[in-house]
Formats: sequence, structure tokens, C-alpha cells
Amino acid sequence: MTLEKAIDMLKKEYELAKKQGYIRNPLAWALYQVWRAADRMKGENHETQKD
Repeated sequence: MTLEKAIDMLKKEYELAKKQGYIRNPLAWALYQVWRAADRMKGENHETQKD
């Protein structure tokens, strides 16, 4: 997963979370959802990043 894709996913998940009454912290929920997706993809595309 690229940084740009993660940011796009974060924005979408955050907007969805704000609409749900049971989610107390939409940003934390959105970050968690994106982290889970990135973690699942880690083994699939073997993407490595160098700084």
C-alpha cells in the first residue's frame, strides 16, 4: 500500500465513521481500519519503502 492510498482510505473511513453514532472517536477508528488493511496487504505485495 502506498502512502497516498493510505491517506485516501483514511479520509473515506473517517467520513464514514463520523456518520456512525456508536463511534466515539472517528479519527482513531479510521486509523485502525486503515492499519488493519495495510497490515493485511503487507504479505501480498511485498512492498518495501526506503527513506
